[in-house]
Amino acid sequence: MSDSPVTDADIESYQESGFIQYKGFFSPEEISVLRDAIDDAISANRDRILGAEGGGRSGGDYEKVFNQMVNLWTDYPAVKEFSFNERLADSARRLAEARDVRIYHDHAMIKPGGEESRATNWHQDHPYWPMDNLGPLSAWVAVDDVTVKNGCLHFCPGSHKFGLQEGIKLGIEGESIVDKMKERGHDVVEPVAMEMAAGGVTFHHGCNFHYAGPNQTANPRRAFAVIYIPDYVNFTGGKDAAGASDEMEVGKPWDHPLHPVLAG
Repeated sequence: MSDSPVTDADIESYQESGFIQYKGFFSPEEISVLRDAIDDAISANRDRILGAEGGGRSGGDYEKVFNQMVNLWTDYPAVKEFSFNERLADSARRLAEARDVRIYHDHAMIKPGGEESRATNWHQDHPYWPMDNLGPLSAWVAVDDVTVKNGCLHFCPGSHKFGLQEGIKLGIEGESIVDKMKERGHDVVEPVAMEMAAGGVTFHHGCNFHYAGPNQTANPRRAFAVIYIPDYVNFTGGKDAAGASDEMEVGKPWDHPLHPVLAG
């Protein structure tokens, strides 16, 4: 038993809204372990993507949106405890109404504070993932207390029902999937801010429109996310953040040691 907090009513709410929040999912003691591991990775100047050219960093405006480090589970055992957490993964499985879920990748996201901090543009996640069939989702863990002031997430309820749209150039001022949809004549529901204390978790559908404002405080805002692949989602080919593309078959379900089943 994973002791997932997800109820049947939660599944219905998630399917309707495209997101759900669980405050206090992890204890302060648990989050302290994750926070220390992320701080260690920051101090070590850990690559954004291991093995990628230039460490996978693009620099410039993107780094003002957030400092991102992908697949920390592969080199930080303390982080793997969260990336492979059965309770978290089974919650994702239930919300996605899947038989099982695999990990796509984890990523730490540190939004810098100060005047140069940038907003994370309104976007969907799914356009950046080599997957088809809608349903992949993310668990977003607050490693620090998150507020509107330091860049908490905002979600547009029901926006996942618009389906897969084009990718947005993150870090480019003025780029916004919400603006583009409104220009096309669509009504987009007003967003909801996801303020929560450290240890809180939100799950969101890969097609949900979401955004995080700039961090207007002096301290960095640390968050950690795990992306899950439901069993009904196929690999479409192309870039895979874990570097396993050449060893998987296009058009077939995901199947690779770097993308193990975490719940099911």
